[in-house]
Amino acid sequence: MVDTSPPVPLVSDSLFQQTIPQASAETQQLAYDPSLPASQRIDPATGRPYRLSRTDFLLKKGLPQYIPTQYLQHSTTELLPQDEKESRARTVGHREIVGVVVSAGKMDKTVKVRVAGQKWEKKIGKYFPDPTNYLVHDPNNSLVPGDVISLHRLRVSTAVHHVVGNIVTPFGTPIDQRPHIPTPDERLAAYKGERFAKLKRRTLRRKAAMGDAEAIQELRSMGLDPGHGVQAGKGEKANLQPNIGKTRDAGKGAIRGEKGQKLPTGVLPGGKHEVGKIDARAKHNKERAMKLNEKAEGNLLEAMEKGRELEQRGVGADPLSGTTITRGRVD
Repeated sequence: MVDTSPPVPLVSDSLFQQTIPQASAETQQLAYDPSLPASQRIDPATGRPYRLSRTDFLLKKGLPQYIPTQYLQHSTTELLPQDEKESRARTVGHREIVGVVVSAGKMDKTVKVRVAGQKWEKKIGKYFPDPTNYLVHDPNNSLVPGDVISLHRLRVSTAVHHVVGNIVTPFGTPIDQRPHIPTPDERLAAYKGERFAKLKRRTLRRKAAMGDAEAIQELRSMGLDPGHGVQAGKGEKANLQPNIGKTRDAGKGAIRGEKGQKLPTGVLPGGKHEVGKIDARAKHNKERAMKLNEKAEGNLLEAMEKGRELEQRGVGADPLSGTTITRGRVD
């Protein structure tokens, strides 16, 4: 079945897209094959490469970051890059979870689902019903009370750890008359799309910090702040070292941890602390251990001396001794 989601332009390995003609209706019905490389995806009507749907494009593009296991567990597409396929092959799926929707419409994109269970009563020697209620993510508010659904584990928030997989048995309104429920592949594509957008913003911020006019303009068009004091041709000026005896271009040292940027004492560029050589660390640790031992011995001698003073007064600190500590002030 052909994916009808909005198409996106075909892009190279960079984060910036290149415009490619959209596939015609004839191509989408007869020759649409997202598994083919761009050189073989030719529209017979125009003779030029056609665009993939947004979901297929995002699935084919490799994400240079770790993908959580819960997004790969139920994915079945063959469009993923090889490394993501290997990561998916190492995942272990969980058991099937089926429940009944008991509350819907009270929270946006969230429903309450009851999953049946049993509890063994040892004294009586019998199983009793012990259902469990879960808050389940419903992306398009497609569920109604009474639906029997299957759940997939996916941490959406601190209280919502499941997402609707599919409707097993609908109650009332038919499935084809409800909003679409995203498939596992569509959830994975949406996650990768969010990560690509974040990587693009990060790249633009780094370029803007170095005074790139195009990056600054694009960030402002997205409604984002390019940085403190950032201008075209000038980088970020916040937290920079003053020019003492020599000139410095803020654009070359605006990225944190680079030339011209202040760093805390004992911290290397990139946020790593100085550790020194092995011999120096061993000497430091040994001196620290000796100081702690001396302090412990001093505390022990002080406690013994106070104990002798109490015995001379006839007051015992030991609860098993013949005398006890008297109430009130002892002069």
